[in-house]
Amino acid sequence: MHFLALTDERGRLIRISAARPGRTHDITAARHDHILAHLRAAGLGALADLGFRGLDNDVRDPVIVTGFHASRTHKLTPGQKDANRSRSSAPTPPATPASCEPCSF
Repeated sequence: MHFLALTDERGRLIRISAARPGRTHDITAARHDHILAHLRAAGLGALADLGFRGLDNDVRDPVIVTGFHASRTHKLTPGQKDANRSRSSAPTPPATPASCEPCSF
C-alpha cells in the first residue's frame, strides 16, 4: 500500500491521499486524487520525477515540474541538461509524519 502526501516548503502536511495498492502507479493515483486541483487551490507547485511526465500539460501555468527526457532520436541540449541537474539538486522538505497534526479532507 502507498499514498501520496502533499507538504508545503517546510514539510508540513497539506493533504494525504487514500491508501492505494502498491501496484498503482503514482501518476494514476495523482489523477484519481485530483492532485493538480489541490496544488492550484493551495497556490503551490511540485517538483516531480520523470514518472509524472504528462500529468500537467498546462504550458502557460504548470503546477508539476518534471525534468527533460532524452531519447535515441532526441538528445538533450546543454540547457536542458543544466535544468535537469538543477531540478535534481533542489532541496526537498523533510518528511515528518510523526509531527503531522491530524487533518480532515
